[in-house]
Amino acid sequence: MKKLIALFVLLFAMAILPGQSAFAKEGNDCCKKGEACEKPLAGKKAGAPKSCAACAKICEDTLKYFKKQGGKYTEAANLQKLQDCITLCNASADLQARNSAHAKKLLEVCHAVCLDCAKMCKDMNDPKLADCVKSCEECTSCCES
Repeated sequence: MKKLIALFVLLFAMAILPGQSAFAKEGNDCCKKGEACEKPLAGKKAGAPKSCAACAKICEDTLKYFKKQGGKYTEAANLQKLQDCITLCNASADLQARNSAHAKKLLEVCHAVCLDCAKMCKDMNDPKLADCVKSCEECTSCCES
């Protein structure tokens, strides 16, 4: 199901976002100005906060935390933002790892979703969400177009 959602998001992004593929210089830790990284993210450490894969992992942990907390944390809009961020960050990491020609288009969508997720976590006023905010903001800066 996750792969189907990721595919749908990719197709949606390709349909609405114009652009062409470009690759950053080898060795960069993140994709600057919407460019895909040449080095695969799969080889990077899970703790590297600038990678899309690391952001997805932190958002997965945050989603589990939200579900345990209940109340305002489990409002549909909040859960959806986290799920969208997880899906797009995972898909972005996968496209970058394969040096896909479509990575740049998806990174633009990932950028917007990470911004939204970071804002939502900030607005919760919960110090336990600091890692999610930081990771999303760093992923956002990496995927900035």
